[in-house]
Amino acid sequence: MSYIAYEHVYKAFGSQVICEGISLNIEKGESFCIIGPSGTGKTVTIKMLIGLIQPDAGEITFDDIRLSTLKRDEDFLPIRKRIAMVFQGAALFDSMTVFDNVAYGLAKLNLSEGELKDRVEERLTWVGLEEAIHKMPAELSGGMKKRVGLARAIAPDPEVVLYDEPTAGLDPINTVRVVELILNLQERLKSTAITVTHDIPAARRICSRAAFINEGHIQALGPIQELMHHSDHFVRTFLNSNPLVNDILD
Repeated sequence: MSYIAYEHVYKAFGSQVICEGISLNIEKGESFCIIGPSGTGKTVTIKMLIGLIQPDAGEITFDDIRLSTLKRDEDFLPIRKRIAMVFQGAALFDSMTVFDNVAYGLAKLNLSEGELKDRVEERLTWVGLEEAIHKMPAELSGGMKKRVGLARAIAPDPEVVLYDEPTAGLDPINTVRVVELILNLQERLKSTAITVTHDIPAARRICSRAAFINEGHIQALGPIQELMHHSDHFVRTFLNSNPLVNDILD
């Protein structure tokens, strides 16, 4: 069985169907992208993997664990120790310093004070923000907040990192910076990465394989370079219509 598997997964909110029979497999160590238009169920798909949203039907498995057997929020805590999520808006705690934000995810690792300080400083160095360690989120730019969110997510050395629209709202230079960080962090951690995005140039740089989701269905699946020449006109047009940072990322 694949490391991560979705089997005929359905999810609806009222009459709005978000995922309609999603099935896909992701292998350990893979950098996988979920791409497609906005509002088509991409983020819902990854939130179901860590129990933030429950599917209505179907099965999701992670490392042979059937997530349908986890009934309560606390049942997902062991999963969330192994799978980290970088939220689109960084989701930093405004009342905490950068140090405390990054340290937040380490509270249950029983690190000594010295070990905690070293881990936070190391992760901030990885994302190029060691000088911001005592700043408050309000003092940071949007790109810096994204990078602090990355540092917090990777602080516990997760096996899987979920990135939700990691380049959304960033200018081209910061987009390139975040894309390169994602690649470098995956190499450092030897982790599996799942990136949700509609930023096609970034997806081309980040992922080895992609699922194109549209209106709750997987419309195309495979290496992204192949999808760019897909027989489906909508898929092909979508993947070739975002030139914003193609030249910088290529």
